Amino acid sequence: MGNGLESTRERIRSVSYELLADRGVAGLSMRALAERLHLKAASIYKHVRDKDEIIADLQARGLEELAAAIVAAGPWAPAAAHAYRAWALANPHLYEICMRRPLLRDRLPVGLERDVTAMIIALTGRDHEHARAVWGLVHGLVDLELSGRFPDDADLDTTWRRAVAMLR
Repeated sequence: MGNGLESTRERIRSVSYELLADRGVAGLSMRALAERLHLKAASIYKHVRDKDEIIADLQARGLEELAAAIVAAGPWAPAAAHAYRAWALANPHLYEICMRRPLLRDRLPVGLERDVTAMIIALTGRDHEHARAVWGLVHGLVDLELSGRFPDDADLDTTWRRAVAMLR
């Protein structure tokens, strides 16, 4: 691709991220994206195959950001669990794209999912199935919190401390 197409492609990536943050998953449409880019909706398809390509880009960005947050927390599973929660609460729409929708594995950068999975396995210090169980616990708590499923008077910080204690 030439520079013009690449710069438009990068603009599509950037604006789709902004649109997701502003409007959530429901507001992430090709029409809304075209409006923000000052393009005709059909013109977007000169730069991306379909909406799934945009979703996959957002999933890749989300996984990379989440991995960076976990790495920054340090090599300790409880700290990683808290980092997962903090990232999810700070990025609820990106979390939704990454964790509540099917992962578009065939469109992600090669090795991204493998590398994130290996990092989680290393953090838990056990095998793949143990890492999945830990992720399920952490993901479930985050998902319930973001969905507003806990009563208003729930002490979620204490709930998290107790859940994280189970990881030790």
